[in-house]
Parts: sequence; structure tokens; C-alpha cells
Amino acid sequence: MALDASIFIPDISGYTEFVTRTELEHSSHIINELLKVLVESNATDLTLGEIEGDALLFYRTGAALPFEEMTRQAITMFTNFHSRLKIIERDSICQCGACQTASKLSLKFVLHYGAIQEMRIANFVKASGIDMIIAHRLLKNSLPTKEYVLVTESYLKAVTDRTTMTDLSWSSASEDYGAVGEIAFQYALLDAIRESLPPAPLRQQAEVRLDDRTVQIEFASPMIDVYQMLIDFNGRKLWIEGLKSGDSEQPVDRLSAKHFCYFDDYTVQIVPLDRVISDDSIRYAEEFSIPERGLKGIAEFIFEKLGPRRTRLTGRVGTQEGGELSPEAAQGVLAQTKENLERMKELLEKGAA
Repeated sequence: MALDASIFIPDISGYTEFVTRTELEHSSHIINELLKVLVESNATDLTLGEIEGDALLFYRTGAALPFEEMTRQAITMFTNFHSRLKIIERDSICQCGACQTASKLSLKFVLHYGAIQEMRIANFVKASGIDMIIAHRLLKNSLPTKEYVLVTESYLKAVTDRTTMTDLSWSSASEDYGAVGEIAFQYALLDAIRESLPPAPLRQQAEVRLDDRTVQIEFASPMIDVYQMLIDFNGRKLWIEGLKSGDSEQPVDRLSAKHFCYFDDYTVQIVPLDRVISDDSIRYAEEFSIPERGLKGIAEFIFEKLGPRRTRLTGRVGTQEGGELSPEAAQGVLAQTKENLERMKELLEKGAA
């Protein structure tokens, strides 16, 4: 039986380019994180019908949902989406294409009203029908913008609060979709909302005291390659002696995310603290702790670009304010760090040969 329903689709624009031109694993995790933000922002009791790669299909059967309520829902999702992108940009330590271009993703919305059919398949309910097709077709249009709320005339004719229109500026347009016909709609740009969002709050950093002793190694490899290998926590087992396996709180490397490195009789917990990146140098710092040995400290790494394929890496250890790391323990950690970095150098240069 056909049911009248409000159909609401948030769509992440730029997804195809994002996953085909950048690292697939990280881009997929980032898209999933953003889709989760949109789902958690559903304050209108909408039914999540499907997750469609780069889009979500929401609907609710019955009378058309109020215009003001739905446009506010779109604005809430839009704000939360871009606020999360700012946090990803602030906290990302990875320099892969996916992590560094996530902030270029955009978000648009289509809101339509019409008849749907609900079909139960095993434990899932799928909504279909010509109006579902219309809503999806409207995601492909000739509007000269990537971020907007688009509402069809079918929806506007069905609502009772059409005159409120929120504080957005609306324009009229239509698209001809061949067999589906010409679909009239109104749309409002969201650029001003995006531009008004504040930057992500600055992270609070404790004071760090570093030992004067250092280890220094030169690599016959590009600076970014040396850096990326060092922060690849899952890959550290290839060059850290005795490391059996690892685990992470998040699938994408971020500041403050915990990583666990498992050895035979102890576990090292690592938390990235800071990174400063420029064309010629990178500073990266992480906290490490070994509860079984009562050891906790800071490791700082400075990467210097000496040439297109020449990098100097300097490492030293220390503590945060209130931490304790004896001179003997610092010396031991530094010596082990040098051995591990020598293995990393051999592995990286062998792979580049």
C-alpha cells in the first residue's frame, strides 16, 4: 500500500573524487565518521531508510513535516558536519591525501513529499516508488553551487507553515528529468552558514621538558615519507624490535587518540600530542607509557628537509609537567629509539631502492 511521506536526503558532495583520488582506507573512515555525525544529528524522529555510500535516505510517513522544522534540521546537520571537519583538520597527524583534503567536502540536502512503498526484506524495510526516484534525481542538478537546501514544490504544497521560510534566502528553479518530467523546486544556499562557523577550539598543551641528549639519523628518503612511516602505528611492528601487534582507538590517526603496542611481557600506550608541519620541517611529539614498568614520558621528533630525497631526523625524550623520567630511563629509551630508527631507515630506503 502506498504511503505519503516526507523524504529527506543529506548528500556529501565530492565523495567520488575523494575516494578515487585519495587513499581509500582513510577516506572511507572519514566518510563513515561524517555520516555518523549526520545520523546522530537527526532530531526530527526521521526513519533512516538507507545509507547510500555518500548519502543518507531519511523519511517519515504521514502528513508533511513542518517546513521550519525540516530546514532547521538541515541547518543543524550542516553545522555539525562542518564543525566535525574542522576538528578533523585540527587533529589529523596524517599527511595522506584523504586526511588533508577532507575539509573540501561539502553537504547538500533534498526535501520532497510524495508516495512511497515500504517493502520488508528479511529484517530490513526498504522504501521505494517514483517519488523516491525523483528525490534522488534532484541530487544531480544544474545549480551552480554545492551546498544548499532544495525543497520541491510537491513538499511546499503539502506543508501548512510555508510562510515562515526561516531566515534563509530562497530562489526558484526547475529541472527536466526526461521520463520523470520537469520538477519545480526552491533552494537556499548554505555558504554563509559555513563561513560563519568558528574554528575548532585550540588544544590545551601541558608544558614539556625535554632532555638535552638527542639521536640523529639521516635518511635517503623524502621528508614526508619518513614522517608518514613514523606515524604509521600499525606499521611500526615492521621496524620496532619485539613489537608483536598493535591496536588503536580510531582507524584514522589523530591527536589524543590512544594507540597500543603489544610486546611479549608489556604494552606501550602511545598518544600523539602535537605536530607542526611546514614545507621544510615537521615537529611531531607523542606521549608514551609502559604501566608494567612504571615508565611514562614524551618523545619528540624533528624532521628536516635537506633535499628532495634527503631528510635529517632528530629525536629526544622528556616529560610533561608533573611527569617523572629518570636520567637512566631517558638514556635507555633514547638508545632503544636510535636502534628502532636505524631499522626504520633500512626498511624505508630498501623499499625505495
